[in-house]
Amino acid sequence: MKYASVQEFTQNNKAALAKGPVALIFAEDRTELGTTIRHHQDLGFRQVLVFMSDAFDLDDDLAQTVHRIRLENVSGQPMIDVVNHIIKTAPNIWLYYCYNAEYLFYPFCETRTVGELTTF
Repeated sequence: MKYASVQEFTQNNKAALAKGPVALIFAEDRTELGTTIRHHQDLGFRQVLVFMSDAFDLDDDLAQTVHRIRLENVSGQPMIDVVNHIIKTAPNIWLYYCYNAEYLFYPFCETRTVGELTTF
């Protein structure tokens, strides 16, 4: 699913933010983008939102399972504005954000989902 902006995503897909945990991945470049997304999907995030330039490609299997949201500048104030917008849209869910090539690790992540972590 592809969106032109975070505003379009939040207006047209409120169900994706109805229940967490939700991962926000900001793609600065192509480095380890696929592995970063797959890692967070494997941890059990209910939704994975990927903010990235149109210049970057996603593998077909990932394009079908993530919410791709266009964002040309993924660092600094634009990134902060996006995170704050998501928080305002979905204030009661657990959010996690990172850049590509960053991987969330926590105790027992090999055997426990992120949902179990946030419940604990």
